[in-house]
Amino acid sequence: MFVLGFLSVSYAQVEDTIESLSPPLTEDSISMKAPEHAPQDWIDYMQDGYYDTVPRMNQIPQVDTATYTKLIERYQDEEFDYDKNSPNRIGLFKKILDRLGRMLNNLFPSREYFQFADVVYKLLAVAALVLFVWIIYRVLFSSKRLLIKDKDDDDASDEVKFVEKNLLEIDLADYIDKAQKEHDFALAIRYLNLLNIQLLAKRELIHWKYTKTHVELIEEIEHEELKRDFTRNVNIYNRVWYGNMPVDQAKYEEFASYFLTFQSKWR
Repeated sequence: MFVLGFLSVSYAQVEDTIESLSPPLTEDSISMKAPEHAPQDWIDYMQDGYYDTVPRMNQIPQVDTATYTKLIERYQDEEFDYDKNSPNRIGLFKKILDRLGRMLNNLFPSREYFQFADVVYKLLAVAALVLFVWIIYRVLFSSKRLLIKDKDDDDASDEVKFVEKNLLEIDLADYIDKAQKEHDFALAIRYLNLLNIQLLAKRELIHWKYTKTHVELIEEIEHEELKRDFTRNVNIYNRVWYGNMPVDQAKYEEFASYFLTFQSKWR
């Protein structure tokens, strides 16, 4: 009896709770369309036929990506690597080679047709760079003309080569006097330097050879004082002959005194 009474009380409470709730919604009370207060540009994405205009996968036109691929490949070189911390930063020489390579690509036909090897392009780039540096040196840093040789320079060069190749059998005094009379003081300094070498070679303090450099000759000298005096005269010769130092009569006499002192001291 107690259980039945408890169930009746609970059922009565449930009925009271249901009655206190609002009436259930009818089917027509839920609108699937835009409410009246919605903005004018409101779009009903659930409207029938809305998605019919969306193209299917097989209807989407294919995009030609070759153009974009070529554009991307163009900027994949090391030249466009702007990472400052990159250990493979491109150097000045590499930039010059790359620029020359692009110039050659514009001058010559495409490699797709002629199949030029990369090594050929690199060799051509190096050759072009050497030619460019030679032209700059010839025009800006030397007094010689670009293509036409000066006959006097050729004659002097041939004469010096003859003297150097036959240094141990030639009397250099005649060549020195001739250069002094012609006021070619740079050439006279060169002959005075060759006279120093001739003196040491005849005394067997050095072993003369036409192809030897001054550095090699200095290394052969064992006497420290002799090596110091000879090096000083070589430095004067380098400044005058290779450094294009202007030498007048007074300057020549000043420089010549060092060579004459050396020759009288070590004769």
